[in-house]
Amino acid sequence: MDKTKKICYCFNVSVEDIERAIENGADTFEKVQSVTNCGRGCGSCLAEAKAVVDELLKK
Repeated sequence: MDKTKKICYCFNVSVEDIERAIENGADTFEKVQSVTNCGRGCGSCLAEAKAVVDELLKK
């Protein structure tokens, strides 16, 4: 997975930002969202953002 790939353009959130949130203790999508604001703008990234979080949490 490309860590520089933008997932949420409204808040400029990349895969790396999501990964960092998880490394710092965010263990659910809602917690990642509260740290990064991912998906709280237009909402078009929600499905992809949830998939990325799910994949990263499996590691």
